Amino acid sequence: MTERRPWGSLERTQIVDAAIAIAREEGLEALTVRRLAADVGASRMALYRHVPDKDALLDLVANEIAARYVIPDDALDGPWDQRLRALAGSMRTVLRQYPGFAGRMMDRANAGPGGVRIAETIADVLLAAGLGAEAAARYYLIVVDLVFGRVQRELTGDPTAPRRNAGLFEAAEASPDAARLKALLPGLRAVTADEVFAAELDMLVGAIRATASGPQ
Repeated sequence: MTERRPWGSLERTQIVDAAIAIAREEGLEALTVRRLAADVGASRMALYRHVPDKDALLDLVANEIAARYVIPDDALDGPWDQRLRALAGSMRTVLRQYPGFAGRMMDRANAGPGGVRIAETIADVLLAAGLGAEAAARYYLIVVDLVFGRVQRELTGDPTAPRRNAGLFEAAEASPDAARLKALLPGLRAVTADEVFAAELDMLVGAIRATASGPQ
């Protein structure tokens, strides 16, 4: 256990840094006020001066992760489609680095400054694509659904994973009525989660282009 620090010496940044480290290394379930107090060498009462309960702690950590790590420089400048790919890819990478947070973010949006900045960046990219406000709003939700849905599936049970489909593929090989499926088996067995995500982004970018160039 870390040596107990003097009363009043604990700073918010120390709490956040320690909490982020626990979340990254051990996941959301390990992040408790008791555990965090032990890691920073403070009493739980000292922590409660900065965060009133576990929900507030998790919201604080989620916001700091969003503010520090999610938006890459490539998402802030350049062609809109490249910005979208960079932002979506970074969101996916960061969510997978913090076990448990993807599920929490599925249930409740990050309403802190970091979360708002991510949402603003998505909106800026979609408007830069030439979408009107109504279409941009629709595609904003699609971006969120695509990224969070893909991460959640990758972490909890991905229907595109070759291992999940192994039994089906073996059945297809043994079946006289699955000639077309058999022709796809080499590709189905070789596909990766990264390739699926890239293809999903390709379809999204194509749909945005088509919408921006036609009636919205």
